[in-house]
Amino acid sequence: MARWYWLLEKPVFRNDLQRARTALLSELPELDRILILGDGDGRLLAEVLCLQPHAQVTSVEQSPEMLRLQQQRVTRLGADYRVRLVCQDAREWDAGGAAFACVIAPFFLDCFTEPELRLQLPRWMNLVEPRGWFYHVDFVMPVSGWRRHRAQFWSGVMHRFFRWQTGLVSRSLVPVEDFFGATEWTVHRTQSLNQGFLQSRLYRRIELPLASLGHSPEDTRPPVGGM
Repeated sequence: MARWYWLLEKPVFRNDLQRARTALLSELPELDRILILGDGDGRLLAEVLCLQPHAQVTSVEQSPEMLRLQQQRVTRLGADYRVRLVCQDAREWDAGGAAFACVIAPFFLDCFTEPELRLQLPRWMNLVEPRGWFYHVDFVMPVSGWRRHRAQFWSGVMHRFFRWQTGLVSRSLVPVEDFFGATEWTVHRTQSLNQGFLQSRLYRRIELPLASLGHSPEDTRPPVGGM
C-alpha cells in the first residue's frame, strides 16, 4: 500500500493533507536537529530538507517500503549526508539521550489509543530541547454541527480501513491538547483546513527557570577558591 498511499488521500482530501503537513513549516526558525515520527513516503521530509538546509534530520518509520520511498526522495535532493533513516516502531525506538530542536508528528498520533498516548507521548515530547518545538499535524473533531458529523463519518471509515489493512488498534481520534500543559508548552500558531477536520499546530517548549528545577541562581556560580 505504501507506493499508492498518496492516491488514497486524493478522493476525500485532494491536496489538503500535504497542505496541513507543510502549513507551519515556514514558522520555524533555522534549526540544527529535527526528528520526524511516522512520515510515511517522505513528502514532508523532502519539504523539511528544502526549508531547513542546515538541519540534521532523523526520520523514524516502521514500514520498510515507506522508508525506501523516503530514501529515494533524500537521494534526489542530494541530502543523504544529513539524514538518518530509522526503520523501527517509534514506541520501541531509543534516541540514545539525544535532544532535538523540533519533533514533527504528521498524522502519527492518531494511530494510537489513549492508554498508548499516555505512555508514549510524554516520552516523545521530552525529546524536545528547552525552547524547542513540537509540530503536530493531525485529524481533529470539530465541536459541533455538520462539520463534526462529516468528520466522524470519515474518521470511522479511515480507522476501519487501516485496521483492515495494517492491524491498527486505535478506533477513534484521541484529543492530545491536554498533554501540552500550559506550564511547559505554549501554542505558537494553529491552522485548520478541510472544514476544521485537519489541524496543524506548532507548540514551543518553555524554558523553565532554574528555581523550578530545584536549583538556585547561586548553583551556577563558579566555586570560590581557598588558600
